[in-house]
Parts: sequence; C-alpha cells; structure tokens
Amino acid sequence: MFATQVFKGVRVLELAQFVFVPAAGAVMADLGADVIKVEMTEGDPYRRLKITDGRQTASANLAMELNNRNKRSVAIDLKTAEGRELLLRLVETADVFLTSIRPAALRRLGLTLDVLRARNPRIIYAHGNGLGFRGEQADRAGYDASCFWARGGFGHMLSVPGQRPTRPRPALGDHAGAMNVAFGIASALFHRERTGEATSVEVSLLSSAMWILSADVTMGAALSDEQLAKLANPGRHALTSAYQTADGRYLQLMFLDPERYWPELCRRLDREILLQDARFASVESRVEHGEALLEALDEAFAARTLDEWRGVFADWDAPWEVVQNLRELVTDPQGAANDSLFDVVVEDGTPVTVVSGPVSFGGSPLPPAPRRAPTMGQDTAQILAELGLSDAQIEGWAQSGVVAGIARG
Repeated sequence: MFATQVFKGVRVLELAQFVFVPAAGAVMADLGADVIKVEMTEGDPYRRLKITDGRQTASANLAMELNNRNKRSVAIDLKTAEGRELLLRLVETADVFLTSIRPAALRRLGLTLDVLRARNPRIIYAHGNGLGFRGEQADRAGYDASCFWARGGFGHMLSVPGQRPTRPRPALGDHAGAMNVAFGIASALFHRERTGEATSVEVSLLSSAMWILSADVTMGAALSDEQLAKLANPGRHALTSAYQTADGRYLQLMFLDPERYWPELCRRLDREILLQDARFASVESRVEHGEALLEALDEAFAARTLDEWRGVFADWDAPWEVVQNLRELVTDPQGAANDSLFDVVVEDGTPVTVVSGPVSFGGSPLPPAPRRAPTMGQDTAQILAELGLSDAQIEGWAQSGVVAGIARG
C-alpha cells in the first residue's frame, strides 16, 4: 500500500542548502508535494563537499540522495535582476517558500517576506536557521554540530566528564530539526486552509535541541549548579541500564515500573537469591545499594551470549532491547515491516537505499514512485516552460548565464 499523498497539489520552493531544511523538503516530497529545489548556478555546495566517512561512494552522494529525493531542481543566478524575477514568478505559483538562507543574505537578494507576499499574498514563508531569527546572533553561521549539538547542550549531557566532548553522528540535529520544519509547514497549511491567512514558520537548530532535551533543560532552570553536575552525569541505574553479554554485546533494560519486572528478571537471570536479599527488597533499597546490585547484574548477564539471552527473554513482555549495530538496524524485520527503507536508482542504474520519513499515512510512509535526487538544474527547462516561457526565451537565459542545467542539442 502506497502512502497517502497528503501534500499532493502543494508546491514548495526550496531555496536551501546542506541538510537541515532540505531534509524537511524531502519528507514533504515523499508525501506528494511538488518540491522545486532552487539552486544557484554553481549548485548546492553540499554537492561539492568531500566527505571521507562513506557518505560519498563511486555511484552516489548518499547524503544528497537521502535529503533531496523526489524533488525537481532549477538552477538560477539570483544575483541577477533577471534571475530574481524568474524566482518571483515561481513564487506566484507556490504555496510555500522554504529557505535556510540567513536573514541578511535574503535581504541582499531582495527575497524578504514582504517582497514575496507582494507577489503572492498566500505564500507561507518557512525559514530554518542555526540560532533563531531575533537577537544579535540571528545571522551567525550555524550547523547541527555547532548549534544543535554543542550550543544545544547535547555535547555536554552525553559526554564523560574530563574527556573530549562526544562527537555527534552526521546530520543528527539536522534531521531532528527537519521534522519540526515539516510540522510547522503542515500547521501553516492547515491554518491557511481554515482561515485563509498565510503565516510564517521559523525553526532553529538551537530551538530544536532545547525541545528535544527539554526534560533536562526544564530541570536546568530549577536546579543548583551542584545538582546540575549530577544531572549531566547520573551514573547507571540497575533496572534502566545496558549490560554486557559473554560475547561483548549489550542488552538494554528499561524497567520504569520496577516492582512489576524485578521478580521476573531475577528468575530469568537464574538469580532468585537476589529476591531474598534485604538490600534489594524495595525500590528505595535497590537505589540505596545500587552499586552492589549493578555488580550482581553485570555478573549475571556476563554468563551468557547475546543469542542465549535472546532465547531467555524472547517470550517476556517487558521493555528490553538489544543494542544494535548499523548492519542489524538496516536489516531489522520491524523496520522492513514498517517500510523504513526504500531504494532509489541513481544515474548509473545502481540502487541506493535511503530512509523513509517517520510518519505513515494510509499504512505506509513510502512515496508511490521513488525518484533519485535531481542533478543540479536538471528540471530548469521544464519548470520555466511551466511559467509560459518559450524555448527561445529559456535558451536565451541559459546563454546569458541567468539559468543553468539546460541540455543543448
């Protein structure tokens, strides 16, 4: 069953680079939106970024495919008056203007909210950046590792005291923030449908980090510095910890209702003797003697391999999971059953696996006809023709350098 095309008929102009905001466009494109990726004539700089961690292979730039699938691309030199006018003509046809360009740069390009609304009063103006849109640092450069991970508190909260801060995984903050952008656009479309009023949407990487970390941030506003130090490095708690198996793997327990699971855990570990130990007789005493309990459970889990523990826990309706590696994750049967991955075929015919959006409509999040990310300006001629421009006009713009990506015979 294919995903319901909930954004069918919605046109999004995406003037954005790298990952954060383009990822929001990809999710909307999967769900039926006509997302036109507007690139300068030199292309999104992410196309040229050389990454040595495997995201670029001989057949594909995996990051570009992941964050730009199912879009069309038009390449326009927005620094020219002619190029700017072409974009504004596209604005007249669009529902959403989606951008990651910093406010000062948008002002220089003449693409502010008032300018776009003068051409299309119904346009929704959606903007994502690093640190928000008010305050002295609204125009500061920002990416997920700097604004989301470092400034947003994750680097501190997830690092070991005295050691170099833990590095984030690629685009972690970008993809978390992208869902906030997509939610904001969906909300604005709903509001416009109900009231006729077009509004603007603003999402930053910093605000996304603070929301995702809000359980800690809320306490951060209330606790003393001494309490915060303990909060950032709370140590292990016996019934919500990961335990190493005999073959070096880990099982994660998450028993937030400890009285419900504690007796059965002891039985399945062949450690019923712990049920007779006064130190572990209640939630409070298990916390008080936490180190002793952790030692006992570490010893118990280390006695068997991961496969053996899978068998022991297989029929137990309890919240435990294996700490999976990436190979296990991409072959996870629950991921397959819920269409978490799909393939796009790149230019040389190689299938490339990308992750689907996390929201399902009609039983599946998959787009009905997955398309690879467009090459730079791949759809320039088609998109300009949709504006009513003739072949001769389009060729003239191409010859003068106002647009790019036009195939010549």
